[in-house]
Amino acid sequence: MSRAHVDPGDLEAVRRAVGLDEDGSRLHDVGLRRIGIGPDALDELPAVVDGLRRPGPIAIVADTVTIQRAGVDAKEAVAERLAALEPGVTVIRLGEPGMPLHADAEAIEAAVAGATGCGCLVSVGSGTICDIGKEASRLLGVPYVVVQTANSVNAFSDDMAVLLVNGVKRTMPSRWPDALVVDLGLVRDAPPILNRAGVGELAAMYTAPADWRLASAFGMDDTFDRRVVDLFRDGRDELVSAAPRASDPDDAAQRTLAELMTLSGLALGIAGRTAPISGTEHTVSHLLEMAAAQEGRPAGLHGAQVGVAALAVAVAWDRVLATLDPERLLATPVPSDETMRARTDDAFDWLDPSGAMADECWSQYRRKLVRWRERRAGLRALVDGWGDLREELRTWAAPAATVAGVLGSS
Repeated sequence: MSRAHVDPGDLEAVRRAVGLDEDGSRLHDVGLRRIGIGPDALDELPAVVDGLRRPGPIAIVADTVTIQRAGVDAKEAVAERLAALEPGVTVIRLGEPGMPLHADAEAIEAAVAGATGCGCLVSVGSGTICDIGKEASRLLGVPYVVVQTANSVNAFSDDMAVLLVNGVKRTMPSRWPDALVVDLGLVRDAPPILNRAGVGELAAMYTAPADWRLASAFGMDDTFDRRVVDLFRDGRDELVSAAPRASDPDDAAQRTLAELMTLSGLALGIAGRTAPISGTEHTVSHLLEMAAAQEGRPAGLHGAQVGVAALAVAVAWDRVLATLDPERLLATPVPSDETMRARTDDAFDWLDPSGAMADECWSQYRRKLVRWRERRAGLRALVDGWGDLREELRTWAAPAATVAGVLGSS
C-alpha cells in the first residue's frame, strides 16, 4: 500500500509538514526523540533504552493482562531483552486480575513507588498503562519509553494523559515519551477486538476536525490549524483500505493503522490540545467510562465507543449542515450560570450523589460558558457568512455513510 501520509518515524518530516520552524508558529514542538515502527522493532528496544537511560535500574510498568507475541509472554520478553543491559530489571505490576485498571492517583502513586531510583521507565501495555507511565516518569524526572502492544488508541504518541479525577475523565497535560517502539509482530498478535477498536478511535478523524473548525469560527478556540489535521487526515483513504484487515495478521495493514494512530497522537501534542482528533465522539466515550468506573463495572473499549459515537456525531453533522438556520443562534440567549449549573447537577446526581463529579465537570464547563458570552458579539458575522462556512465544514465532517462504511468493514 502506498503511503499518502507523512512517515511518523521521520520526525523532521513531521515538523516540516506542520510548519513548526516557521516564524510565528504557535504550535508545540515534538518531544519524542525516536519512533520505531517495524516487524521486529522489539529487537531495537535495548539500544533505544541504552541511548536514553540514566544511572540506576530499568523499571517496567505493566498491568496483569497477559500479552503474547508469537506464543511468548511479551512482558517477559521485554524484561529479558532489557536484562542484557541491566541485570535485575524491576517489573511493576499494577491492578488486580479481572479488575479494571484506571489511571488514577492510586495507580500513579504505585508506579512512582515501584520505580523510584530507576534510570529509565518502560511501559508495556494499554493506553491506560501508557498514561500511568507518563505521569510516573514525569514525577520521577526520568526518561520514558513506550512499547505499544495494540493499535487501539493514540495515547502512545502524545504528551497528554487521560486521568480519572474525582470520578471524571480528564485529559491533562503530561509529558511526551522519549521513544515509542511499535513492533508489528506484537501488534499483529494483539486480540483482534483491540485493533478493531483502534479503527473506531481513528474514525474520529471524520468528525472531530469539524468540531474544532466550528469552535474556531465561533471564537471559542482560535488555534485551528489545517496542517495539523492533515497530518493524519491525509491517510483517510488508507484507513478505508486497512480497516477491513484490522484484525488480520497483515503487517501492511497493521503498519498503516499504527502510523495513522501515531500521527494522530503527534497532532494532539503539536496542537497542544486534544481538539484535532477528539471532539464530541470522545466526550461520549469518556462519559460511558466514567459511568462504568463509578458503578464498579468494566467499561467498553475506548476506541470502540469512540467509533460508535462518531457515527452518531456524523449523523448529527449531516443534519446540521442540511437544516440549520443560523438566524436562530441570534435569537437564542446564552443560558445563565444558575441554569447550566442546575443542568450539570441533574446530569450527574444519579451517578454520584456526593456532587464531586458534578463539581469537577462544572469547573471545566463554566470556562466555556464565560468564553461563549465574551464571543457573543461576533455571532452576527458568523451568521452572515454561514453559507461559506457550511461548505468548508462539509470538507471536515464526513457523511455518516462514510463513517458507517469504515466501521462496518473492520
